[in-house]
Amino acid sequence: RSGLGMSPSFTTHAPLGVGALLLAGPEARNTHKVAFASPFASISASLISRLGTATSDGKGRREPHTQMEFPLTFCMNSKPCSQLAAIGVRSKRLLGIKNLHIYAVGVYVDGAAAKKALAHQFKSSETEDLAKNQAMFDSLIAADSVEKTVRLVISFGSLKRTQFLDALEERLVPALKEAGESAVLDQFKDQFNSVEFRRGMEITFTSVGNKLVTKVDGESYGAVTNPAFTSALFNIWLGPDSVSPDTKESLGKTLSATLKG
Repeated sequence: RSGLGMSPSFTTHAPLGVGALLLAGPEARNTHKVAFASPFASISASLISRLGTATSDGKGRREPHTQMEFPLTFCMNSKPCSQLAAIGVRSKRLLGIKNLHIYAVGVYVDGAAAKKALAHQFKSSETEDLAKNQAMFDSLIAADSVEKTVRLVISFGSLKRTQFLDALEERLVPALKEAGESAVLDQFKDQFNSVEFRRGMEITFTSVGNKLVTKVDGESYGAVTNPAFTSALFNIWLGPDSVSPDTKESLGKTLSATLKG
């Protein structure tokens, strides 16, 4: 049973397979629409221009370590679409001497909804302090009214599905065990049973309403309705022990400026 007193709900639409050596240490079938240009709602173009570097056509942003590109918006249910609010990378140290870049990370947030839901909570905070305030990240994750997406683009071509899932499991188990929701992990992992990993593959996790929707290369493979699981998953990147500190720092600056703007 979930922390809200309801049994967690889980649906799958097709087996999936995914890859990323990264997270450790740190209904109907539909396809998302990725657009490169769209109104920015309350996340300003000047804030987005600080993320990574511009793509060659100027319509997206590029993560500098991996050169993976991120469109400016991600469309699921929110209108206007969620805006790019952070860029970063998940890296692993190889033999203590070389950083292996596993995947690029982008975070998309419905800026207008975030401002409406969260601004009043932090009205007395200075922008610089708010950017580092874990309470802001926690409130964002918990806000059902704010659509948000973590988009991973695999950059390490030798990444295996088992590596990706094992890394996820290592980070998820403690939080799910504490919440009494361990059973949902196997259900979630079953989504990836047939996914073959490759460089450039895209995995997205979108929190929309009370659901967490998983997509691979734009195709939906499942939805989990379990607040404890959604929180545990997003905390991999946005929690106190983020596996991608530059992603979290990037989001902190964008979101705090948006809430105070």
